[in-house]
Amino acid sequence: MTTSTQPAAIQRRLARQQRHERRRSIPDHILQRNDAVLMHLGLAHLAANRLLQNGSGERDDLVQEGRYGLIRAVESFEASRGHRISSYAMPRITGQIRHYRRDRLQTMRIPWRLSDLHARGMKVQEKRQHAGLPQLSNEDLAHQLGVTTNRWREACMAHRDRRIQSLHHQRNNSDGSSEPEARIDCLQNPSCQQADPQHEWLTQMLKSMDPNHCRWMCAFWIDGLSLTEIACKERIDRQMLRRALKGVLNSLRAEAGRNFSPTHP
Repeated sequence: MTTSTQPAAIQRRLARQQRHERRRSIPDHILQRNDAVLMHLGLAHLAANRLLQNGSGERDDLVQEGRYGLIRAVESFEASRGHRISSYAMPRITGQIRHYRRDRLQTMRIPWRLSDLHARGMKVQEKRQHAGLPQLSNEDLAHQLGVTTNRWREACMAHRDRRIQSLHHQRNNSDGSSEPEARIDCLQNPSCQQADPQHEWLTQMLKSMDPNHCRWMCAFWIDGLSLTEIACKERIDRQMLRRALKGVLNSLRAEAGRNFSPTHP
């Protein structure tokens, strides 16, 4: 019954929205554009759902940006070229959402050329990983990208420092490596006068955790590295890394629920 009524409900909502648009005193070409946008609104929701877990931002904001990208795609779409509007619009929608994240959601503005350079470098390393080849050094990777080694290191530092961190945060080494204990220490705040039992519990849990899991957790949640970057550095499968992080996080939540009672404002 659900499969038979859901399309009918969608069609009724679409027809209601189209009737509302036709009652507006706007030019005919705008009406035609709006009809096409209403018929393909699902593309904006699909793109927002796909990108929701791969970055920051609320779902409603991503959907709104996706709809804006859909409007721009419909305005520039040419059916005479033989393409489907969904194939043409989807890259425009996802691009609009990514631009929104880059330009509006980052507290620190990173030059897009550095962000693009870092993304191209990560793609090279990922392709080599899938081919079973060793990772390139900073010098070799910079030479392959056609930039200087210092420029590549600037791109890495800009990507790593795109989030505001505590002044007590201990930076990694120049090669991106650091000991798990150093990353755990960055959770501690020397200026805090009163001990936080939850903070102390988390520090102890991280120290007792499997070293690999601890390193991955700190790289993802503290250093702000993406799953692709961690997978390339650790030479592991990205999906396996995602499952491992999810399992460790669920275990921490369950353990926290047994040790601490929920507080209500």
